[in-house]
Amino acid sequence: MFKAVMDLGAYLPHWKSIRVVRPWALSGPIAVLLIAVPLLRPLRHPDPRGICDDEQSRLATVQAIVEHRTLAIDSTVFSTTRQRVEVAGRHFSDQPPVMAVLLSGPYWLMYHGGITFEHNPLWVMFLLTMVGVTLPVALAAGLIYKMGRLFELRRPLRAALGLAVVLGSGLIAYATTLNAHAPAATLLLAATASLFQATQVRSAATKAGWLAMGGFSAALAATLDPPALIFAGLLVIVVATYRLSGKARVGAVLIYLGGAALPLGLHAVLNLPITGDIRPAYLHAELGTAHDLARMDRVPRSRLRAAQFRTMPAAGQSPSYLGPRSGFVSPNVRADLSNDDDDEDTRTVLQSLMHNIARVWLALFGAHGVLSHFPIVLVGIIGVGMVTRRHWHLSTKVLASVTLGGSIAVLLLFALSQVDWRQAMFATRWFVIFLPLLLFWAGAWLRRPHRPTVWAFAGLLFFFSSAVALIGATGPEPRSGFDRYTAVGAFSNLVNPPPPEPEPAMFAGG
Repeated sequence: MFKAVMDLGAYLPHWKSIRVVRPWALSGPIAVLLIAVPLLRPLRHPDPRGICDDEQSRLATVQAIVEHRTLAIDSTVFSTTRQRVEVAGRHFSDQPPVMAVLLSGPYWLMYHGGITFEHNPLWVMFLLTMVGVTLPVALAAGLIYKMGRLFELRRPLRAALGLAVVLGSGLIAYATTLNAHAPAATLLLAATASLFQATQVRSAATKAGWLAMGGFSAALAATLDPPALIFAGLLVIVVATYRLSGKARVGAVLIYLGGAALPLGLHAVLNLPITGDIRPAYLHAELGTAHDLARMDRVPRSRLRAAQFRTMPAAGQSPSYLGPRSGFVSPNVRADLSNDDDDEDTRTVLQSLMHNIARVWLALFGAHGVLSHFPIVLVGIIGVGMVTRRHWHLSTKVLASVTLGGSIAVLLLFALSQVDWRQAMFATRWFVIFLPLLLFWAGAWLRRPHRPTVWAFAGLLFFFSSAVALIGATGPEPRSGFDRYTAVGAFSNLVNPPPPEPEPAMFAGG
């Protein structure tokens, strides 16, 4: 006891010299919160009739878990959401259930504190959005600051990089509404940060902890946003390139996979009673889900693709596909499908190739395109090239390559699938998962000197990308989506808000 008092007395004179708060590390997250909190959807668009189906579907499951102790949403105020499936006479959300289970914890505290969907719906949605989305996006800026040590940048540049990634990648746009894409993107950043940190420590136990955390974060991101599974698998290659002995590498991979097993196991336990397998409900066409990915349960794929090609919109326009519940295809496509089967023979391989190229072009430069909204991502791609060509550690080069390869894979997955671009919402919500990580590699570009004209051009790209993202943050997920260049559509909705859909109000006491 006497020794502890003496140690405390020796420590106190030096207490004031110890840095407790790092202002540069906190500057990015604080700036993100100052921007995002006033724009949260429950504040700007409180009318429940304007809530998109994706958000309704998640809120319904959260309410069902806490108030009814089930995943079935029939007794919730959001049971009319169009993103639901029917199993054994009961309705469930068609989204992966893990995010709703995680959010049920905060709602359980609110519910027992008297803040419920029945009496305080806006407060509940505001707090759930803050906890589930806005705070993770703010954390993303802090993670980028921490990861910026990889490029040996000074603290102000690392803080600027963190804020620039959140703004320029469009992540800030999805920090204002309840969705799975933004927290999944943050978890993917956390996974890469953990794997980077594992290379910086010498203790085997500490290294194992960071590897397990990396696998856990990557897998948890995949349970929220399934395309993140591509990155979770590719990150195994990064772990396998660590400068370790052969047995140690195998052990590192197994530790990473062990960390990933827990969230994947949780997803399986929750999803199996609904669909019978680990695939999310929206991938089961037989359940009648209204998801945006096409399912060929009604029309042969070859005939549908031929009809879609003949009715393909011009660049910058969105196809008028409908959900599977309404037959999936537009009236023009249905008319084409009524033609003779000879149409299938007239469709050539060249036409199919041109159609796919047009879809990829739309994903890059169309009304929901990546580069038509966030061209600053090009600097991130340049950074990837600089890392892979210079004298970096092999694991760093592989991590940069995995980022670019996974980004291309996700983009092609949705571009070549017959998605309804209106359901992509602002820009493309499906691409939020990789854009922050891809733009992070712009740090390699920042560490080198450039001409003033190059800096000016990069600044122009960043200003445009950030301005577009901030416009989108005012309403990234309107109930009916966007059918034109989304920055223009979001600005139009900001200036002249559309009237809510004529549906009965959800909250009687709201």
